[in-house]
This record gives sequence, C-alpha cells and structure tokens, in this order.
Amino acid sequence: MPLAKEPNSQVWYQDRSFNVRWVKSSNVDWVGWPETGEPLMLVKYKGDGIYGYIGVSRQRAVAAAVYPSTGEYINRIIKPHYEVVRIAG
Repeated sequence: MPLAKEPNSQVWYQDRSFNVRWVKSSNVDWVGWPETGEPLMLVKYKGDGIYGYIGVSRQRAVAAAVYPSTGEYINRIIKPHYEVVRIAG
C-alpha cells in the first residue's frame, strides 16, 4: 500500500478506495475509511503495520482522525467494540 505522506490521501484495499488522513500521533501514522461500501476503518500504526476495524462507520473513523489524541480515541472508543484484523505489516 504505497502512499504519499500528505495530509489527505487515498489508498486502495481489496478493490476499494479509502480516504486517508495523516495524523500527529506517537503511535498512529494515518486513519482511513472507504469512500463507499461496508464500514471499515484502516489504521496504520508506526512500526506495526495496518489494521482494519470491521464495522467502524465513516463518522467514527473521521472522529478518530481529528481527535486531539488519535491513539486514545482508538483505545477507548474503537478497540473495545469492534473486531480487528491485521491487513499488512
């Protein structure tokens, strides 16, 4: 999944286009969400690969990306309630 490090980019996964927002975080590089289709939030962790959180709505993914602490939001709001799969890395 090569990706330019721009504030907002796109990445393709399983023939779906994802909007990506780079974040300022000690643990997270970027958060992504699909333009269409089933809800799935992608998270690229620093040095640990890309993970998909199944069922996370676009609104929650955007909220994670703009929250003052993206890692805190993911740990508190996303991880306890959504299934996760390792995608790459």
